[in-house]
Amino acid sequence: MDFDGAIQAHSNWKIRLLNSVRGRANEEIDLQLLRTDDHCSLGQWLHGEGRKFADDPKFAKLREAHTAFHNSAASLGLLIQQGQNASAEALLSAPDSEFNRLSFRIVAALMDLRHRHPIG
Repeated sequence: MDFDGAIQAHSNWKIRLLNSVRGRANEEIDLQLLRTDDHCSLGQWLHGEGRKFADDPKFAKLREAHTAFHNSAASLGLLIQQGQNASAEALLSAPDSEFNRLSFRIVAALMDLRHRHPIG
């Protein structure tokens, strides 16, 4: 697992959503795909090879946060599709928004797993 790559990929979601809000997106957000937590590289790892850490309580918390993150991101994507860009941007910018709290939890959990279970 490339922990640094997974951290960067999840951090990039904020940029992708902000670009969409600001009309600078090079892609259309597929809400159904975004809502699923097993299409990104981290999700594939969590549902596949990463299950070897299933006995680690922090792994379970990471899976829960990851699923909730995708739901939150899809909700923001829906706001954007509905033209509620100001609301979406406010949530993306607020440090205490659900999206940002979940993103922080994922990054912290990945950093912890990387530290406690050094793998390639």
